Amino acid sequence: MKLSEKDRQHIQQHGLNTGEVLRQLNILKTGLPYTKILEPATVNNGIIKLDPEQENYYASVFENKKALYNLQKFVPASGAATRMFKEWTFFHNNYQTGRDYYERFVKKHQLTTFEPYLDDFINNFPGFAFYQDVMDIIKLHAPDFHQLNVNEQAWQLIHFTLSDDGLGYARKPKAFIKFHRYNKNDIRTALEEHLVETTAYTANKQSNGQVSFSISPVHTQEFEAITAQLKEKYPVSIDYSYQKPETDTIMLDLQTNEPVRDTGGNLVFRPGGHGSLINNIQDLNGDIIFIKNIDNVQKGQTQETTVKYKKILAGYLMELLDKTKTYLAQLRDEKPIHEELKKIEDFARNTLNIHFIEGYDTLNNSGKRKYLTYKINRPIRVAGMVKNTGEPGGGPFWAHNKNGLKSLQIVEKAQINTSDPQQKAILEQSTHFNPVDLVISIKDFEGKKFNLKEFVNEQAAFITEKSYEGRPVKVYERPGLWNGAMDDWNTIFVEVPLKTFSPVKTVTDLLKPEHQ
Repeated sequence: MKLSEKDRQHIQQHGLNTGEVLRQLNILKTGLPYTKILEPATVNNGIIKLDPEQENYYASVFENKKALYNLQKFVPASGAATRMFKEWTFFHNNYQTGRDYYERFVKKHQLTTFEPYLDDFINNFPGFAFYQDVMDIIKLHAPDFHQLNVNEQAWQLIHFTLSDDGLGYARKPKAFIKFHRYNKNDIRTALEEHLVETTAYTANKQSNGQVSFSISPVHTQEFEAITAQLKEKYPVSIDYSYQKPETDTIMLDLQTNEPVRDTGGNLVFRPGGHGSLINNIQDLNGDIIFIKNIDNVQKGQTQETTVKYKKILAGYLMELLDKTKTYLAQLRDEKPIHEELKKIEDFARNTLNIHFIEGYDTLNNSGKRKYLTYKINRPIRVAGMVKNTGEPGGGPFWAHNKNGLKSLQIVEKAQINTSDPQQKAILEQSTHFNPVDLVISIKDFEGKKFNLKEFVNEQAAFITEKSYEGRPVKVYERPGLWNGAMDDWNTIFVEVPLKTFSPVKTVTDLLKPEHQ
């Protein structure tokens, strides 16, 4: 494809470069290779299962050493709650046209009338933490609400939840949505629940806790207003960042097989997916950083379990950092030989899960020290894994990294060639699921930040189909934040209880017991 001078100027103004845009277009036209999974990571084969005594030990390591570290939390929170309210939005947009939304549920649940599901909807609605807010608005705008039939009542409840006439949840990010009701005076948004967590495990003698949210620029004013109100209740340091424009990506029109352009003839770019946030993490200054999705928050006592395991994972990481710093200092000083070198090799293989290049054993001591330094001195992630209960998303596998070496990876189903019987069989043998429960270190043993882009596997990107102004388009998404963006990190998987994972993917998830 040839780019005009106007195209080149537009690309440059966006912070991109021509070579990168052409690379993305080429990938959109030719496709990406699948990730070849070798075997599932399971307990005692890539996943560590700690016993109660070990859990207590690592929790105590955290408590004893947390004052030595700059602790920080990072929460990807920029996405709007569009998918969360997808079903409600369909009904809201189509009810008055006569195309009844509930027919889909009649067919799904084999009901003979609409009423059984509608009655459940009306009866369960008070379970939402935002119920009273909606009813207060309805009293003002629809005083005859209780005289309406169930279809009309359902429409009113959904309308005043989603539209700008009411709470405006259709355009808000999940961070601003009320998730949990403790009592009438204590109703918390997802954002507030993250502040509760932040205080519990990032506060130490250095600070009252630190959290950084990635948000969309359009929500800045509302984000600042909400956090200002919460500041007195939670005296943590709250920061935010935007997904950088220079990480935006190109789209391909499926009908013309050409790049998507706007009415002015300019190339159109879109946010490059959550993998772009590796740049936001690069800007953080924490020694140890906790990463957790905005919609995965717990309530009450369940949250205490989550906090406990965050501390255990961080304690485990602290021990790893102590050992890596000791061993890397020895390697730098060219001291270890024979038994001392073997101890470092065992640590790399058995603790950091590093597979060595073929021919390592033929290297002399100097060559071995250089290779061990290269492999050990890199970012580390300790990732919690829960038992697989059929949730969609990534799982832990042994796979080849970008250098062709066997390594632990979090792999999404979309990255796996499920038409290959062997690959499908390995996928089906998977026992655990990635709940995005990460504790990471992005600094080397001398305290300098790594250049995280050096550890990204660009071949682990995604191609997805979306729509742009009603047209089907093919979209390039950057390697996922905890997938290809962390491909060449040193990785440790630790099993954590399923109760630490309670995401809110659809609004009805808020009616599950763990959120009530």
